[in-house]
Amino acid sequence: MEKGLSRNVLKIIAIVSIIIGHFFLYTFATFKGFGGSILIFLLITVCYIGPPIFMFFISEGFQYTSSRKRYALRLGIFALITQVITAITVKGGLGFDIRKFFLEWNVILALLLGFVDLCILNSEKNVPVKAAVILATISAGYFLSVEWGIFGQLIIIAFYFLREKRVLKFIVASLLVYLSLALAEILVFGGTLTLTYLNPVTVWYLIFGIIGIALVSFFYYGRNGKKNNFIKYSFYILYPLHLLLIDIVKLVFS
Repeated sequence: MEKGLSRNVLKIIAIVSIIIGHFFLYTFATFKGFGGSILIFLLITVCYIGPPIFMFFISEGFQYTSSRKRYALRLGIFALITQVITAITVKGGLGFDIRKFFLEWNVILALLLGFVDLCILNSEKNVPVKAAVILATISAGYFLSVEWGIFGQLIIIAFYFLREKRVLKFIVASLLVYLSLALAEILVFGGTLTLTYLNPVTVWYLIFGIIGIALVSFFYYGRNGKKNNFIKYSFYILYPLHLLLIDIVKLVFS
């Protein structure tokens, strides 16, 4: 009997957690009477299980894809599709937020930037060129306010280079998730970079993020599961689709 979770199962866990978290964040959490519910709060924070899993599979995809160019192109296309959908707002009807479209990019772009970083780090370019390109991707992520920012890229890099070291991979990726959350709090609220500074909401995001990292670090042993093209491309399809459906729900109930 094969041990561990298959790639298919992990992808299902990741996309379901993201859909649940986003749905309750952007719908029920805004409805009167639901904002203070502990259950709704936990359903929102569960969304942090998903991103580390997909970051891990970017590092896996880099190793096993038959065409890195097509892989990067696919990420770029769905990043753009998702960006169009995230720019749709509900203000008595469907609208389009130009500022959000250009300046608040979705997590798929973070995955693309991390993938590009791996391509550069594994290329035959000299060190100065590699450093310049990595700096360019980091700068792009910063100026475009990409979700997870530099930390998403660093987590992907850590997963790739520490792929044979399960415990170290878990520790480094967990630390990067913590740093991304702590830095976000500092930028918004001020304060110092200490674990005790994290507010309860952020702590739960951290806990669920670490759960996602633990799943790929200790419960995945390279099993693909049965071939299923829908599951294979589920993230690309369901990520923008669920955001569109959430906008429709908000429109119906606004």
